[in-house]
Amino acid sequence: MIELKNVCKDYGSTKALVDVSFSVKKGEIIGFVGPNGAGKSTAMRIITTYTAPTSGTVSVGGFNALENPLEVRKLIGYLPERVPLYSDMLVSEYLAFIASARHLNGTFEKRMNWVIDACGLTSVLNRKIEVLSKGFKQRVCLAQALIHDPDVLILDEPTSGLDPLQIIGIRNLIKELAKKKTIILSTHILSEVASVADRILMINQGQIVADGSFDKLVKKVSDSGSVYLSIKGSKKEFESGIKSLSDIQDISYDETAPRGQTAAHLYYNPKADLIAPLNELIRSKKWMVVDLQQEQISLEETFIRLTSNSSGKTTEVKREGGAK
Repeated sequence: MIELKNVCKDYGSTKALVDVSFSVKKGEIIGFVGPNGAGKSTAMRIITTYTAPTSGTVSVGGFNALENPLEVRKLIGYLPERVPLYSDMLVSEYLAFIASARHLNGTFEKRMNWVIDACGLTSVLNRKIEVLSKGFKQRVCLAQALIHDPDVLILDEPTSGLDPLQIIGIRNLIKELAKKKTIILSTHILSEVASVADRILMINQGQIVADGSFDKLVKKVSDSGSVYLSIKGSKKEFESGIKSLSDIQDISYDETAPRGQTAAHLYYNPKADLIAPLNELIRSKKWMVVDLQQEQISLEETFIRLTSNSSGKTTEVKREGGAK
């Protein structure tokens, strides 16, 4: 449905995108994540024909974005991070204006009723946009992206400004829409990506650094197992015992542990069985254990490791407290 091949975008000497290639199938939700300035918005603007690539090709629904921009725009519903709303219009007037611009004609009333209900706008239809809360303005923005029943949705921070119940509602709507539509979802809320997206695209410094499911990305960066251990005792006592375990590859101490306790993340060769010798050590040292649990790498840690590695930097990732 969407395909980018070797797309580059330069702004003078600044390279916003560097040889970006990926494709998205119909019915797939792609989580598009990356640090600020990584190139997410640039890529979405190119897909939606708001700007042209310096080189490379983009196609949506079989139409080349440069050669057939109007056909591409018909297929796309776009929610940019900042939608230029007409603040002096009533919500109903604005939606009617967008519907007219999209040439809905015979389907006007049906689509208007659907987006009003789906986006929860019934109570504010006769209010001016300028007096709406940030959350309601965001819902009006989402409604304009959906009103023409597009095959493709490009959503940039769709839940920004919404309360927790509204966020859940929009997430459920996105999942329902994905049964028939292709969706690219850009957000800084990584838990949102994990709960909604089928695939995750990570971009950093204008380049795709990872592409796959959450489990696939975790496996890519997880070259060691991890156990979180907290005991009542000194760091010196803790270190002297842990050093006797040959399979420990690295130790990251938890500096937030309460006074009188020592806690750390123990990284070890995943092929080894650390639990049995660790339990034996605890018994032999007569340690009083406060917390002991196997850890699973989080999406946040995966994101940090992948984006750090791609920029040639190393980042020490510390998880506070117990396992996340």
